[in-house]
Amino acid sequence: MGNFFVAIYNFFERHKAWLWITTVLCFLLVGFLASKVKLEEDITKILPQDKKLDKLQQVFQDSKFADKLIITVSQKDTVGAAVPDSLTAYASAFTAAAEAQLSPYIQNIQGQVEDATVMNLMQLIQQNLPVFLEEKDYARIDQLLQPDTLQQSLVYDYNTLISPTGLVLKRMIQADPVGISWIGVKKLQQLQADDQFELYDNFIMTKDHRHLMIFITPVNPPTATKVNTKFLAGLDHLQDSLLQQYPQIQATYFGGTAVSAGNATQLRMDTMLTQGITVLLLVVLIAFFFRKKRAPVLVMLPVIFGALFSLSCIYVNKGHISVIALGAGAVVLGIAVNYSLHVFNHFRHTPDPREVIRDLATPMTLGSFTTVGGFLCLQFVQSPMLHDVGLFAACSLIGAALFSLIFLPHWIVLGNKTTEAAPHHETWLDKLSGLRPEKNKWLVAGIFVLTIFFFFTAKKVAFESDMMRMNYMSPELKSAEAHLNSVNAYVAQSVYVVTDGSSMESALENSEQLMPLIRNLQKQGVVLKVAGVQSLLISAKEQQQRIDRWNAYWTPEKKQQVLSYLRTHGQPIGFSAAAFDKFEELLNINYQVLSPGQLDVLTSGSLGDYIMQRKGSTSLVTLLKVDPAQKSAVYAALDNHPHTTVLDKQYAANRLVEVMKDEFNSIAWMTSLLVFAALLISYGRIELALITFIPMAISWVWILGIMGLFGIKFNIVNIILSTFIFGLGDDYSIFMMDGLLQEYKTGRKNISSFKSSIFLSAITTILGLGVMIFAKHPSLKSIALVSIIGISTVVLISQVMIPVLFNFLITNRVRKGYAPWTLKGLSLSVFSFTYFTLGSFILTFLGFVLIRINPFNKEKGKYLYHRILSKYTWSVMYIMGNVTKKIENPLHEKLDKPAVIISNHQSFLDILLSTMLHPKVILLTNQWVWRSPVFGAVVRYADYYPVADGAEGAVDKLRERVEQGYSILVYPEGTRSPDPSIKRFHKGAFYIAQELGLDILPIVMHGTAQTMQKGDFLLKDGYITIRYLPRIAAEDTSWGDNYSARTKSISRYFKGEYEKLRREKETPKYFREQLIYNYIYKGPVLEWYMRIKTRMEGNYAQFDALVPKQGKIMDIGCGYGFMSYMLAWLSPQRQILGIDHDEEKIITASNNYSKTEQLRFIHGDIADMKPDQYDAFILSDVMHYLTAEEQERLLSQCITHLTDDGVIVLRDGDMDRKQRHEGTKFTEWLSTKVIGFNKTGRDGLTFLSASGIRNIVKKYGAVAEEIDNTRYTSNVIFVIRKSPQKQYAQQ
Repeated sequence: MGNFFVAIYNFFERHKAWLWITTVLCFLLVGFLASKVKLEEDITKILPQDKKLDKLQQVFQDSKFADKLIITVSQKDTVGAAVPDSLTAYASAFTAAAEAQLSPYIQNIQGQVEDATVMNLMQLIQQNLPVFLEEKDYARIDQLLQPDTLQQSLVYDYNTLISPTGLVLKRMIQADPVGISWIGVKKLQQLQADDQFELYDNFIMTKDHRHLMIFITPVNPPTATKVNTKFLAGLDHLQDSLLQQYPQIQATYFGGTAVSAGNATQLRMDTMLTQGITVLLLVVLIAFFFRKKRAPVLVMLPVIFGALFSLSCIYVNKGHISVIALGAGAVVLGIAVNYSLHVFNHFRHTPDPREVIRDLATPMTLGSFTTVGGFLCLQFVQSPMLHDVGLFAACSLIGAALFSLIFLPHWIVLGNKTTEAAPHHETWLDKLSGLRPEKNKWLVAGIFVLTIFFFFTAKKVAFESDMMRMNYMSPELKSAEAHLNSVNAYVAQSVYVVTDGSSMESALENSEQLMPLIRNLQKQGVVLKVAGVQSLLISAKEQQQRIDRWNAYWTPEKKQQVLSYLRTHGQPIGFSAAAFDKFEELLNINYQVLSPGQLDVLTSGSLGDYIMQRKGSTSLVTLLKVDPAQKSAVYAALDNHPHTTVLDKQYAANRLVEVMKDEFNSIAWMTSLLVFAALLISYGRIELALITFIPMAISWVWILGIMGLFGIKFNIVNIILSTFIFGLGDDYSIFMMDGLLQEYKTGRKNISSFKSSIFLSAITTILGLGVMIFAKHPSLKSIALVSIIGISTVVLISQVMIPVLFNFLITNRVRKGYAPWTLKGLSLSVFSFTYFTLGSFILTFLGFVLIRINPFNKEKGKYLYHRILSKYTWSVMYIMGNVTKKIENPLHEKLDKPAVIISNHQSFLDILLSTMLHPKVILLTNQWVWRSPVFGAVVRYADYYPVADGAEGAVDKLRERVEQGYSILVYPEGTRSPDPSIKRFHKGAFYIAQELGLDILPIVMHGTAQTMQKGDFLLKDGYITIRYLPRIAAEDTSWGDNYSARTKSISRYFKGEYEKLRREKETPKYFREQLIYNYIYKGPVLEWYMRIKTRMEGNYAQFDALVPKQGKIMDIGCGYGFMSYMLAWLSPQRQILGIDHDEEKIITASNNYSKTEQLRFIHGDIADMKPDQYDAFILSDVMHYLTAEEQERLLSQCITHLTDDGVIVLRDGDMDRKQRHEGTKFTEWLSTKVIGFNKTGRDGLTFLSASGIRNIVKKYGAVAEEIDNTRYTSNVIFVIRKSPQKQYAQQ
């Protein structure tokens, strides 16, 4: 990745004009597109998309509930007598003034109910009376038609008509003296949501006559906040003017229009304020820290470009973005500025821009990829606003990262004439970065304890369910809301039943199917009141059924009977004979279903408030007044009904909490999986991915734990920070890991540069987000505290726990000469030693039973115990599936006759191997084994003997065991060898053999030191060989006359046999595992290149066979040193010097934990080197990087400085083998041009021919022989010597 960005840097470095043109064009393009983005101010976009929440939102958006602005006119004097006329006077003045001054903003104002409106509605019902009568109403009609009731009605009607009564009532009586029409008219009462209101002078007023309500339907929806802000300003001015005229009256307004406008205004103000303060603080801090005038501008350029790039992408993608998303997404600037800070800060330590780009390309691209991926995960959650936040943040980071790597390095070095490091003045931040908190054991222990504590407190984290707390409302608006709620407390007890249909007709039919259930709930007392359209707005199907029922009810006989009674008994009271003609017309009308015009009359009034219509669907709202304790019964009865949604504010709040929890879990899981997968792919090792990821997880335990401990709640806005903080922690962890890996790979102490960048980033981010405290909008203010907690936590954990884990698994081990832990090695080691430990405890118990408390034959108990112990240690060894075991016992030694067994001792595994060989074996151990808390008791029960005081005191005690047929196993070295060589033999074993008259049985063990090193518990893949040597009889004096002489002679014999075994077993394949351990954790490309390269090379067995086993060897073009290390391990007598012109490779080769004084690596140009005398030169795949002249000069130098018996092993592509040579050229092209793994340092490649090599060799007095053992490439090995040697057959 670094090479790609360096190539771009080199291009712009050579073409400065293109740099300026590209930069300006990029800014102009993204700036132009960003200017086209539309900003949305709809606060409801913050809600997650959920069926219930969407439906609740639809109720308040599509119905006219939300559109209405409620003006509450109240009497200031709450103690004195009510004066309703003053309220109506104010309402009349207000209505008139509003219609005159604010008509462009008002669609409808409902103050006083007009008589004409009431008359038209009542007349419509009377003219279509059957449509509004339900089946149950006919029982009431039967009562009205009883003679006594008819007589009372006639008397009442006559008295009413001759009295000064309203015109509406008189017309109703004239048309229907029986009063049947009143049954239909009373259906209008079901539109009234609360019983505490009544009409006073046609105004809606509370029954205590202290409050009057006016309803305004604005022209524009609540989301049109700019226009509505002007409307509300005019409304405020109108109220202020009326206050002077009516000082005893108080008027307030509340509604969705007012809330939305207040939110949008405050969001704009807060966003400008907080972002302005953020930029100012960042500029001051950057200028103060870097002490360069242009530093603030350069650091902010990627941030500005990133923001513009993001807005341009959003314009191309969707064209608009939420203002809340833009404000909340501004927190991403804290990450975006990190990229430029990393680059700028790295220049303080590394003045070469190319090195800066190489060092930062991987962590910045990986960090930005994982963080961008985390933000893009927000596209999978349900909140539209979070979609915008994720898209804005992701695109901002992409733009900022690309700008920081491509353009910023040019502007930083602009005007600099030198690449030499400027004098570095240590700042307070550098001193802070120089601290090593991971070395403080108390701090690490404290983090461990607090993590456990916070794990439990994290379960207490709550989610804010009251969305109103996420709205900004001015004190005046809050007071108006409280006043409205006090007047109309019923709102809190409302349950909304929403019935859907594809059309008005289907919605009505679905609603009518629901009504029997609602009526049943009313009978049970669960529902106290119903308000909706069901009684007046009826489906055509139901209308026709009702008309048919009317016609069936009014038979001609019944009509004649009623009319006859009215005319007969009406005349005595004062009615004329024609007074009942209109009623007769009413009974004889041919009724039809309501026409569209008649439906418009119904829906034009308050009935339309309950209707929601969108393209292709219609929804009807029914309000149920429910006892709060009975809400569950309503949900149980109605919620599962088809086409029906039941909801209320409390349910919506609870559902919101559930959705937010699901959103949070979704974000956490998606980002976690994405980040871990990215880390795994990037580092190529699951161990490094875990070291980087585990501190992130710990950070989140801390963040949630602290929030749970102090009662800080998550809400739908600050939940964004879960992605932001995770992304920031991801960046910090990756930068720490890359710093540690670079130090491990190269040995350069550059970690302070990475740490100072992290600290600077954290400080700037905390400053940037901390200013959210000054915001008044709750949505933005809620971000500040969580941000400070989160960022502080991720900085602390990443600075401490990543080095702790890295040091534990890698650094501390390689410093001691041990191989680093791997997950496989750690798992196998833990499993094997857990098995060993549990078995030891079981054996301790068995020893107590079989030996200590055994009241019978203890000797048989001991033998049984030894057999169990031998089988158990065998199982321990063979459960280690990664270790190959081989026992060579050519003489079939069965230990039938006791002997003193001597063996080399290089690993803890030797004890297990020795014990498993035969049950009747007694080991001589040291005090550490004897007193071990794990297996010490097992050793003591088995009669193993400690020899800390010398072998003399052990003879008498061992004699008894020998008489029982037991052999004695002794490690003559006395302790484990730190390396595979055998140390001096002590005389104790031979003294015991002499005193007890026992044979000596040598057993050679090989491979245990390689599998498990002394002092280490890492169980590596290995090959263990146990070889029995012939017994040395006690009476055989050829080994010496006494134990002292036998010690020396047997020691020489044993070591010789051991070296012979080493030569057999220690092949190149044997050391492959060790080579791999030296190159893991140094980058996935290098590791896999090493694995593939060494496998293709056969682990360099060919070169090992050609190069002398001892002497000075120069590996020219050694690269990363794979071959040099392998040849050194295969023969410790070789002194190897590796040289390469790629300094990075030489640094890597020099920083392996297995490097000894036997190996040296130097950086230099091989074409100009002047070597000393060497026994061998190796030129493997290096000659084609030189020119023809340089090739001849190098080869002549090697021949000149070669010892007489020395050898030059040259391997390169032979261009004479034309067909196969194409494959060689292709692989070299990939290596140098595409992958960039090898550096040429010159223009092109120059391949040799076999004939050309022979000519050069002959010219300088040497001979060359060829070994051709490849099938697909032209690579040929040339073995060059000064004098003719044994010819090698060409293969």
